[in-house]
Amino acid sequence: MTDQTTAITDWLASAHPAPPAARGEWMIGGLAMLPTGRAFDTVRISAAIVHAAAQSGDSDTVAAYLNHMADGPVIHDAYDAGVWYYALVPLGTCAHHDTPDAQLLTPETTWLGVPALHRTARPGAYWICPPRRREDYCVPAGVDGVIRLGRRRAAEPRGVAVPVRPDLDRIAHECGRLLDGTPARADTLSLDDAAVRTLHCRGYLMVLLPALQNIEARLSPDDPSRSRLLLGVTEAHRQLGLDSESENLSTQYAHAQRLARCCVDTVDLLRALDAPTAAR
Repeated sequence: MTDQTTAITDWLASAHPAPPAARGEWMIGGLAMLPTGRAFDTVRISAAIVHAAAQSGDSDTVAAYLNHMADGPVIHDAYDAGVWYYALVPLGTCAHHDTPDAQLLTPETTWLGVPALHRTARPGAYWICPPRRREDYCVPAGVDGVIRLGRRRAAEPRGVAVPVRPDLDRIAHECGRLLDGTPARADTLSLDDAAVRTLHCRGYLMVLLPALQNIEARLSPDDPSRSRLLLGVTEAHRQLGLDSESENLSTQYAHAQRLARCCVDTVDLLRALDAPTAAR
């Protein structure tokens, strides 16, 4: 267990009146029951809302969307067919959510099944977006955005799809920082830090890909931009298909930078392809 993993585990366990009991539950069954409202508050969101917002029920796509929008730890309770998502938020936030499809769990009287950090896939409850550090939280405004968008899209007539518009400025900025080596150089990062950056870049790329595909659907077969767009789609798929896990820090960090470069190139491509449309 790395220092980072230990720090995150200690933070989560601190929610329990007897932290060693929580650690024991994780060791024995991979799931610990923790009261909300002590180390974190929790917003429970129906899968129908989350999947409508992400326009997909695919776990990888949903994970990429939530990483982009909520930017924090989210648990998916998958004992049944995608029932609930649980977003960990800062204490005292999101109290305005109190409906059947999105509700702040009552602090200190509601106990949440929190998976061990290594549980990042089905079956059962798992981290669809794992915590990246101690006291890591979802951005409340991002959680609000997921809920608002999910409700709106769920109410739309079937067959009406509103394309996700990625935040190109934010993606270019974050990936540009990684390519510049700021705020930290590879030799000052831990392996966990590099893995988190890799996950973020994968998430950004998975949000950018549908935007490319939406433009492709609008292009005529003889449009000269089509070949450039298809090359971008192919490269994005190639990068996503590469192994994203390595125990070597330099290898992991280099992979994150390749993904970041692909994201920046994709953002530039999207802007160039959208420019003629905007001019009209």
